[in-house]
Amino acid sequence: MANFTYIKLDIDGYYIEFDSEFDPNLYDNLGDSYQDFLENKWVLLSSEQVAFHVENPTASVFEVWNMKLIRTVEQAKAEMIQKIDEYDSSENVNGFKINGQEAGWFTPEERSNYRSSIDAAKLLGVSALTFFIGNIEMTVTLEQAEIMLAQIQLYADACYIVTKEHKVIVNELHYIDDVDNFPYTEGYPEKINFNYPF
Repeated sequence: MANFTYIKLDIDGYYIEFDSEFDPNLYDNLGDSYQDFLENKWVLLSSEQVAFHVENPTASVFEVWNMKLIRTVEQAKAEMIQKIDEYDSSENVNGFKINGQEAGWFTPEERSNYRSSIDAAKLLGVSALTFFIGNIEMTVTLEQAEIMLAQIQLYADACYIVTKEHKVIVNELHYIDDVDNFPYTEGYPEKINFNYPF
């Protein structure tokens, strides 16, 4: 008995086989193009496309549809790793809020400099520090400054762990479509919000 292979966007693995072809009189969600696949319609593959998929199991659905390899899975992984790194270093991750508004970020170097300022203030008996975050001038006690730095550091550590986990998962994927559809912006902790004055 012949098998009929369909592709559908929300099917795990994108490919599914049936013993018979769908009757267009019974199904109104049938398509006949790659764009239809992207619109989550059932699209029947030709025997040539199925054979191409069998010969190239890591090929993307787009490549199977066109029966032409464009990228390798390793190329797709390298592109996704770059996306992960770019997102990790973007304002979407690197930032915190003050009174609910986006305020800025302290790089590792800036955190180290503020740590030195706190140590110097302690040594000289200074009880408070004044610094700028963007255009916001803040004066806080040394204890408040230490707590802020600690919270920012732990947030940065948590983001770093998510980024590393994303890369590990991507490197373990075997199919281009799974790599391309990896939700690399998900999983990051919510940004810290400081209510000032404390």
